[in-house]
Amino acid sequence: MRALAWSCFSAPLIADGDHCCDFTLTPERQAWLARLDADDRPLTDYLARHCNSPRLGLVFESLWHFFLHQDPDFELLANNLPVRQQGRTLGEFDVILADRKQGVHVHLELAVKFFLARQGGDIDYQHWLGPNRADRLDRKIARLNEHQLRLAQTDGGRDALRELGVDHCHTHLRLAGLLFYPSDTACSGRDLHPEHERGHWLRRAEFDNRAHWRVLEKPLWLTADYERAVPITDSHWRRAQERPIMLINPALERCFVVPDNWPDGVHTAYQLNSSG
Repeated sequence: MRALAWSCFSAPLIADGDHCCDFTLTPERQAWLARLDADDRPLTDYLARHCNSPRLGLVFESLWHFFLHQDPDFELLANNLPVRQQGRTLGEFDVILADRKQGVHVHLELAVKFFLARQGGDIDYQHWLGPNRADRLDRKIARLNEHQLRLAQTDGGRDALRELGVDHCHTHLRLAGLLFYPSDTACSGRDLHPEHERGHWLRRAEFDNRAHWRVLEKPLWLTADYERAVPITDSHWRRAQERPIMLINPALERCFVVPDNWPDGVHTAYQLNSSG
């Protein structure tokens, strides 16, 4: 579970800006993670009690809940707190915490995503696509900024916070995951965190050497754990004709192998959604 526990502290995809919380990997947190390396039962027991889903987002949130319960700098006041207004649900606060060092309350919004650059060059957020092509980085950021991070400004959000004894809270976004770059083309993007985790992608017909690569199945996409990955089988290779598969090698490099027509059809999707 080592790699899974450490995934909370990987660099976010987007530069932090003026966010208030300090989630850096301090010597104290490194020592705590080292103790989990030696005995991961506290984490595995917590996940068994609180997260029975393989969904990446829910596993990621549960890892953060575990960390916030353990870290003396923070107090986890609530998680997955519904926000209701006039009989309808507006959403939920991922986390409401007390930052003991700074003496403030914080609405922490958590997300983990994996995006592939559809082209090289200096590209905008709209050109980072999810493996299934339904996600786009610009849409994800817009949803987080325009809806999730504004919940505390709604009447329902203020009511939910008051029930916790919180009159005001700051917001902090933690958008984690990996960005995958075309294997043969350099590209960059504005406002990306300079230390974000990265990999590369290539089409199935271009991948000519399976040796030393293994398949990472969900929820191990969150980890760089070669030992828990599985050897590539013919079944995996047939699956790669239909949808991307994530691979890892002993150097802990990760890549997506995508269908040969990826991302065929996304131009239409861009045109249909360009007004939104």
